Amino acid sequence: MLLVVDDQPAIRHLLKEALAVEGYEVELAANGREAVAKVQERCPDLVLLDLKMPGMSGLETLEQIHSIAPQVPVILITAYGELSNPGKAERMGVKCLIFKPFDLNKVRAVVRKVLAETSLQSV
Repeated sequence: MLLVVDDQPAIRHLLKEALAVEGYEVELAANGREAVAKVQERCPDLVLLDLKMPGMSGLETLEQIHSIAPQVPVILITAYGELSNPGKAERMGVKCLIFKPFDLNKVRAVVRKVLAETSLQSV
């Protein structure tokens, strides 16, 4: 299961449709708190996480997810070119940073690549 976390409904649903076409089961969360609750309920195989969200930011959400399920890979999505601490994000499971506006084919390719790398590491 993939978890898409973004405060913009259009982005959430666009990513869900694009990934569902590839055969993935996709859950949606509108904010960090909802994402953390979903991770507690059922650990996803991958999280696509918006960096800038109201309330709990993407990095705060990432910290919470990492404390619950440190093995879960995360792809950060942002419209902003700034990540203040890329080393910390990488240590917390961030596998890739995707910039908005994004190409759906690239997103699908990155998801496939990250999931393939993750499954190889767990063997």
